[in-house]
Amino acid sequence: MKPPCIFCANLNALELVYEDDATAVVLHEDWAVRGHAMVVWKRHVQNISELSEHELAHFASVYQLAERALLALTGADRAVMLKLGIVTPHLHVHIYPVKASFDRAAVMDIIEGRSREERDPEFVRTVRARLDFSLSSE
Repeated sequence: MKPPCIFCANLNALELVYEDDATAVVLHEDWAVRGHAMVVWKRHVQNISELSEHELAHFASVYQLAERALLALTGADRAVMLKLGIVTPHLHVHIYPVKASFDRAAVMDIIEGRSREERDPEFVRTVRARLDFSLSSE
């Protein structure tokens, strides 16, 4: 029997830093890099192509504001965006804030989970406050 989709079954068990009726932003549990987050579409779809134009615009807007907040709060220079859906075939896009000085090997270590940052509860609270403010004033 196939296990239920984690996003459909228990999104609230994750480190939610923002949510609205259609999307959620969660900090990833692996802390491969400070600010590793995911923007999740709440309705179970696998691909962006399954969203209407209006839904896609909303998803992109939430992604943009989340990325902007994470870059500012981490001091990173750029964000790596990744959508796989292999382990969890539910639409979600990873945001990895990284320094411009990181080479491909350093970025791949982050993506592959071979690096780890210390968990920081204050950072979680700061991200949540920033996203609540940014997305509520949109």
